[in-house]
Amino acid sequence: MKYIEVTGWGNHRKHLLPLNKIIDFTFEDKYTTLSLSSGSHLNIIENKEQIEEMLNWHGAKIVNYDTIVQYEEERSATYERMSDLYMDNDELPF
Repeated sequence: MKYIEVTGWGNHRKHLLPLNKIIDFTFEDKYTTLSLSSGSHLNIIENKEQIEEMLNWHGAKIVNYDTIVQYEEERSATYERMSDLYMDNDELPF
C-alpha cells in the first residue's frame, strides 16, 4: 500500500495517509484540506506543489481535462515532426 506523510495544520502532528483513501483535495492559501473515503476531512500544511511531488514519487499525478488536451496536442505535434524527419512525402513507409 502507498502512503504519504502529511502534517496537521493546527497541531503539527504527522499523519500517514494511504493514497487509496484520499478522495479529494482542496487547496487554500494557507492550508490544504484532504477528504477521506471514511467521510473525514484533514487540514494539512502542505501546499499543492508538495502534494504533487509526493504523488509523483508514487507514480501518480493530479490531472484535469486541460492537462489531457495539452498532452494530446504535444503528442500529435511530436508525431508530425517525427514523420517529417523520417519519411519523404514521395516515399512509401515500407
